[in-house]
Amino acid sequence: MRMISEQAGVTQSLLHYHFANKEGLYTAVFARRSALSSEYRKAKLAQLFNGDKPPTLEKVLEILVTPLLQFFQKKGNSAFYLQMVAEVTLATDERSKRIVSQFHDPSAVEFIAALRRLLPGISQEHAVWAYLYAVGARRQSHAQNGRAARLGSTRRESPYALLVPFLAGGIRALAHGSEVPTPQSKREKAALA
Repeated sequence: MRMISEQAGVTQSLLHYHFANKEGLYTAVFARRSALSSEYRKAKLAQLFNGDKPPTLEKVLEILVTPLLQFFQKKGNSAFYLQMVAEVTLATDERSKRIVSQFHDPSAVEFIAALRRLLPGISQEHAVWAYLYAVGARRQSHAQNGRAARLGSTRRESPYALLVPFLAGGIRALAHGSEVPTPQSKREKAALA
C-alpha cells in the first residue's frame, strides 16, 4: 500500500481508510470500471429494444463489442484495466471467480437474454456460449500487442469492423440448428457407417 500511496500522491492512511487493504482496492477498481461499462451497455440495449426500429443482432453485437478503451479514455488509463479483466475472466481462483460473478455476470445475463429475444431458435446453452465466444473475440480485438501484424495482417482500420459480421455469422449458425455437430460426433457417425 505504501508504493500505491506514493504513486497516487495520497497518504497510506487514506488508502487504508477507504479500501482497508490491497484486496479492497483491487475489488474497488473492478466495481468502478464495471459499473461504468455496465450502465453504458444497459442503457444502449434499452434504447435499442425500445426504439422505433426493430433491433438486429448486429446492433446488439455493436453494443457488446464497443471498444471500452475509447469509452474509458476520459476516465484514466484503461489498458491496465483491460489486462486485469482478461486475467480474472480466465482465472480459476476464488477471488477472480467472485469478481467476475459480481461485476461482469449481470451484464452477461442481459446480453444472453437479448440474444434469445432476437433469435428464438437459439437454446439457452448456445446463447451462453455465443456470448462467451463473443467476449473472447472482443478481448482479442482489444489486444494491443501487435500480434495480428506479426502474423501478417496489414489491416489499417479497426479490427471491430470485422468483429460484428464474424460474430453474427457464428451466432446465427448456432441459432439455426438445435444441435451443432461436433468433430467427435462426426467421427462417431463415420465409424458407424
